[in-house]
Parts: sequence; C-alpha cells; structure tokens
Amino acid sequence: MNIKNWVVAARLRTLPLSLSAVLAGCFMGVSKSGISAMSLILFILIVMTAVLLQILSNFANDYGDAVSGVDSDNRIGPRRALQNGDMTMSEMKKGIVAVTVMALITGTASLFLAFGTDYVNIAVFVLLGALSVIAAITYTVGLVYGYKGLGDISVFIFFGLVAVMGSSFMLSGNISMESILWGITAGFMATLVLNVNNLRDYESDRVNGKRSLVVMMGLKGGKIYHALLILSALISALICLIYHFSDSSMTGLSAWISLIPIAIASVYCIHPAHTGRELDPMLKKTSIAAALANLVCGAVLAWC
Repeated sequence: MNIKNWVVAARLRTLPLSLSAVLAGCFMGVSKSGISAMSLILFILIVMTAVLLQILSNFANDYGDAVSGVDSDNRIGPRRALQNGDMTMSEMKKGIVAVTVMALITGTASLFLAFGTDYVNIAVFVLLGALSVIAAITYTVGLVYGYKGLGDISVFIFFGLVAVMGSSFMLSGNISMESILWGITAGFMATLVLNVNNLRDYESDRVNGKRSLVVMMGLKGGKIYHALLILSALISALICLIYHFSDSSMTGLSAWISLIPIAIASVYCIHPAHTGRELDPMLKKTSIAAALANLVCGAVLAWC
C-alpha cells in the first residue's frame, strides 16, 4: 500500500474550507458550554468526524468521476488518483468502506458524549450523519445527483447549515440565531467554491455529460449565478454580525471585512474572458478566503 497515493486521493487541500465551518460552529458552542475536558474531547471527535466525511466525499467523487469518464485527459486541475492509475477501483472501494466505518465510529462516540441518554437528539443526529454519508457517496456514485444540478443544494446544507449548527448544538445543547445565520453564510461560501470548480470545468463537464448548474445555465448564466452567491454571502454575513453586535460595534464591521478577500477572488471568476485554466488558481484562493472568513467571524461571534 502506497501511503502517498492515499494522501493524494484524500485531497487534503479541500479540508480547510469544510473544517473551518465546523470550527466556527464549535467556537460558538464552546463559548456557551465553557471549556472542559469533556468539551475538548467532544471537540476533537467532531473535528475528526468532519475530516473523515470530507475524505469520504473525495474518495467517492474520485471513484464516481472515474467510472463515468468525467476525469478524462481533457479535465483541468490536479489529476486524480484513479485517473493517474495510482490505485485500482477495488482499492478505492475498500478505502471508501474503511473511511465510512471510521466516520461512523467517531461520529457515534461524539453523539453519546454530547447527549448521553438523550435518545431523541441521538436519533436526530444519527439521521443527519447517515444522510451526510449517503450524500457524500451518492454525489457521483449511484444517484449521481452531482451530475443533475443538485450538488449546490447538498453543499449548502451539509457544508453550511449542518456543519455550523450541528457542531454548535452538540457542544452547547441549543441552536443560537448566530449559528443559523452563520450556517447560511458558510453555505453560500461553500457553494461559491463549488461554483468556481464548475465554471472552470464547464467545457469538460458539458462534453462528458456532467450537468452541473453551470452547464444547465450556460457559462454566462453560471457567472451571473456566481455574482449572486458573492452578494448573498456578503449580505448574510452582515446580517449575522449586525444581529450579534446590536450596538453597531466596530468589531462586527472589522470581522465583516474578513470576507473581502473571498469577494476579490471570486470577482475575477465573473469576468467574461476568464474561463477554463485561468480559473484554476481561483479555486484555491476562494477556498482559503472562505476558510479565513469562517474562522475569523466564527471566533468573533463566539467571544466578542
């Protein structure tokens, strides 16, 4: 077994964005529950589960795109493990099963630590966990809803609302308005990153039958949609910070400014002349900018 190949397949560069939304929720939860040995262990388990679910999503996406033929030689961006021939389909299937089992173990442990014998909350989060696993796998395998223009909705829900509100609730036992509003903002930012990917891959997706929203709307429509996502993220973040800082504190305005880099990185994608390979660097920049906004605003909403 070549560890390097598995690291490549895990796509570690995708972790900061998904983790940052979970961390934002954890910050809000810990700020209400207080720091203790139990909350620290729970925090670690939540983060581990989030990492494993992201890796599971990446493995399944690699497998599904290889089976469908979307990962052809014409694809822009880093080459995938199966596309390179670094591992076999059988090995990737085993990896998907292994990561799923590990996510179930850490997720189950976190639920019992968070809720004890509160079986209603445990049942709700077991359902959410099951849906997360199903969504990660069927994005490009089985239902392949990612090829039917439904990927944006899934990303908004699981990388935004569930990531922020779920982690906050597990640590604090309640859902705050800030966690709801920031969950919406994180959802818009995660969808924005996905749309950069879809704008970049427009031609190859169209040729290979992957019907992302950008393919459905056309490149011009995809860029208009991108502009709306930027505005939505900026406005929802501002609403969240205004709600939290009812006294119009400069701290809230300063935190909102942390979203400016994601706007700058994303505005580049809207220009009609910027397509294909020109957008590839923007994927990383947009993801880092969104992760920064999650961490900064999450910390500010928790402790200021």
